[in-house]
Amino acid sequence: MDIKNILFLEPYDAGSHRAFRRGLEARSGHYIKSLTLPGRFWKWRMRGAAAWCADHLNAAPDQPLDLIFATGFVNVADLRGLLAPPLDRVPILLYMHENQLTYPLSPEEEFDFHFGFTSIISTMAADRVVFNSSYHRDLYLDAIPAFLNRMPEAVPRQVPERLRPRCEVLGVGLEREPLPADHFPQYRGGVSAPDAGPGWPRGQRGQRPLLIWNHRWEFDKRPDLFCAAVERLLAEGLDFDVALLGESRGQETAFTGLRDRLGDRCVAFGHQDDRADYDAWLERGDIVVSCAEQEYFGIAVAEAVHAGCYPVLPRDQVYPTLYGSRCKGRHFYTGVEELARLLSDLITGDSCGHVCSLDQDVDQFCWSRLAPEFDRLMAEVSAAGRLPLAPPEKRK
Repeated sequence: MDIKNILFLEPYDAGSHRAFRRGLEARSGHYIKSLTLPGRFWKWRMRGAAAWCADHLNAAPDQPLDLIFATGFVNVADLRGLLAPPLDRVPILLYMHENQLTYPLSPEEEFDFHFGFTSIISTMAADRVVFNSSYHRDLYLDAIPAFLNRMPEAVPRQVPERLRPRCEVLGVGLEREPLPADHFPQYRGGVSAPDAGPGWPRGQRGQRPLLIWNHRWEFDKRPDLFCAAVERLLAEGLDFDVALLGESRGQETAFTGLRDRLGDRCVAFGHQDDRADYDAWLERGDIVVSCAEQEYFGIAVAEAVHAGCYPVLPRDQVYPTLYGSRCKGRHFYTGVEELARLLSDLITGDSCGHVCSLDQDVDQFCWSRLAPEFDRLMAEVSAAGRLPLAPPEKRK
């Protein structure tokens, strides 16, 4: 492979964004240098990061550069306009972790059309746009017409149709070792026959099932929905443990009440700084729960599923497109009542039991398997050079 010089721009270097950047840097066969800013002040990052990045690049115009790899917090159109020649001709690959057309608002926010338009203009200005799932790509492209129709006049035409040919889908890499070649599907979610492999829970029979929460504790992951469901399980008198993992991001109060109610059944509380400790909790877990209001890939769920957890997931997010067609089990819910009922069935009975190969299905996202796909794409975009966006078709 012809090794390329790649500059990775990440103005919001925190959480899954930072994990993605570091994973690609470590596994890529290309030479990747990163220019980053801390993960805070997201609105200012979207408005100002392009100018900051352009200043840094223009200060060293002679550095060899075959491709710019930017994420969605970079306004690619602004960046392109601010780069001095010949840097303004370097191809740009844009990776969309999320977008501002469909991302939910926090309770304190009002919708700002400028951020949604930034997402649209960035994808139009990039040479190739990569989404973390086909669900995300389609959700984004489908949302563009209604958004642009709010403009009073001079509306860009046929934007989804013009963007689609330059869109790719590549998932987010998992910081996990691929499963061994002799790995076989296991029976999960209920009582198993003696010859069906490990029982449920995966440890010794009689062990209390362990529920895993491993997401950010912020509003869009809906910790309040998880708390409400667990409260219903406690009211039923069910016996189980809970590990509350993930980054609190200053929202510690989201789970303090639940921790007090659980007592010693809350076996972990807060972010696990050591990756080995985090992986150990996933390996111990029986059920991973997502309550996300927005999810375009779900790296936390994918990591837990790869470790062998049984996923319980909101039906209206990306999850059915990733897992629904590959598994016969009951995994999806709508609302707190269905969530609590599904968790109750998993904890108490065998109505959800089946042989599950989802860990094998997400194995494709381990970095050692996924990095060559990114390398291929980066080399391809670099070789193609700067490509103008196709004009809209003329009306007949």
